[in-house]
Amino acid sequence: MTKTAGEWLGNPGPRISPKEIVRSWERCEADYGLDPSRAWTADVLSGAEFRNACAHSSLILRAALPEMQHLFELVKGLGLMVLLANPEAVLLDRCIDEMQLSTCRRLCLMKGAIWDECAAGTNGVGTALRDGCPIALTQGEHWRFCFSQLESYAVPVFDATGQVAAALNVANFGARTTRSFAPLVLETVQHSSRRIEEQLFREYHTGQRILSLGPAEGSSAPLVAINNDGEVMGATHAARSFVGLTDESIDKHVNLLGELETGRTMNFRRAEQNVIRTALAAESGNATAAARRLGISRATLYRKMKDARPD
Repeated sequence: MTKTAGEWLGNPGPRISPKEIVRSWERCEADYGLDPSRAWTADVLSGAEFRNACAHSSLILRAALPEMQHLFELVKGLGLMVLLANPEAVLLDRCIDEMQLSTCRRLCLMKGAIWDECAAGTNGVGTALRDGCPIALTQGEHWRFCFSQLESYAVPVFDATGQVAAALNVANFGARTTRSFAPLVLETVQHSSRRIEEQLFREYHTGQRILSLGPAEGSSAPLVAINNDGEVMGATHAARSFVGLTDESIDKHVNLLGELETGRTMNFRRAEQNVIRTALAAESGNATAAARRLGISRATLYRKMKDARPD
């Protein structure tokens, strides 16, 4: 019988742990063989290894550092710190208060520390990277007992090609729990992740038109880059998932609206309407220019606009 995180700790309570946490705890026991009662100290990269890791993540660091500082200004009043890790769960940078230095040393929350889930157990950075999705861990939901007071809100950050480039983490350690406003903290971190992703995407596709397929959910925004003929030149992680775009289809420079019409999701009509609205707004309502921007005829654009009208 599958146990919840609370049951593993001997404190079932009325709260049900999210499935992501349950899956991680199961991996810690069955796949990694980790004893939750054992203390843990992180492996830390050498100076040369850390510099090499930072060099490989230079683009994400440049985009993320201003956003990390902004995020820290928002959450530091709650006693929270901000951390950034690379895809290998190596902590690359952090924004902390001086009062948090001793806690960071005790918990190994320092630059170069490796927080891979298979070694540290369930944790914000390692688990968000392992599953590629946001996770909120409040008190008692980390695998190891030594982290019973640690709280982590972590989200993956995707690069311009839709790959996980980092994990952004907001952490808290102490007697005061953030559980009552956990959804707000996680949503704030996701907003920061999307802003970093959008900056990376726009820089990568400088000179191309960026269109949205709809409202953002999670830590990735559904954006596509198109050329003057309406051909898809790039797509974010969310856009790829939404429409079913792959590196192969992008390399073939498929037409955006043609790709939407063959999409398998039930929401492709909504995405198409968002694309048309974005193109019209960019051309100040000029339908001819908007059609040219999308790589379709004006007659096709009018037909799609008519189909989009409510009955």
